[in-house]
Amino acid sequence: MLDVIDLDFDYQDRPLLAHVSFYLPPGGLLHLRGPNGAGKTTLLKLITGIYTPTSGSIKFAGQSIEHNKSEYQQQLCFVGHKTGVNPYLTLRENCYFDLHNHNNSTDFNKLAALFNLESHIDSLCGLLSAGQRRQAGLLRLWMTDAQLWLLDEPLVALDDSALSLIMAKIEQHRAGGGLVLLTSHQNLPLKKSHYQEYCL
Repeated sequence: MLDVIDLDFDYQDRPLLAHVSFYLPPGGLLHLRGPNGAGKTTLLKLITGIYTPTSGSIKFAGQSIEHNKSEYQQQLCFVGHKTGVNPYLTLRENCYFDLHNHNNSTDFNKLAALFNLESHIDSLCGLLSAGQRRQAGLLRLWMTDAQLWLLDEPLVALDDSALSLIMAKIEQHRAGGGLVLLTSHQNLPLKKSHYQEYCL
């Protein structure tokens, strides 16, 4: 359903990605690996349509993402390695903002309770720990009905309980036919036969 075909990308004539190709079917999970600077985050931004490849193409549901980029991007949930949480807003205010842009029927009090953040609902997110801010950013996975999830280092700064919760949510999304592409320096707590790997 997501088809990346012979993708190249250069930064100001400096080659970064060359001949990247993979196919991710409905229900698929692809673990994107590579050293720092290999282009993992850049590849995710290409797939979001933020960047345009030097050559090659990206297709979703058989159609180029350039055909109707706005409609395509409505089917994405992108969680970057930065949390995307505004430190000057409370957790409640950040949730309201995300709920406005996603599934506004979700109860953010229940969302906060997922990661035991209910006591921090009215705390400024800038006062939360790195792990708590990461968890707050990942809450948007419970708010979205997007089909394609692009997750940049989603497992960083998570304890074992939070890691299990995120992996269970990813598996639930896949069971419904959703697609997940994630980067991570650590091994996934899944059998190798249950997902794809692509190394840059």
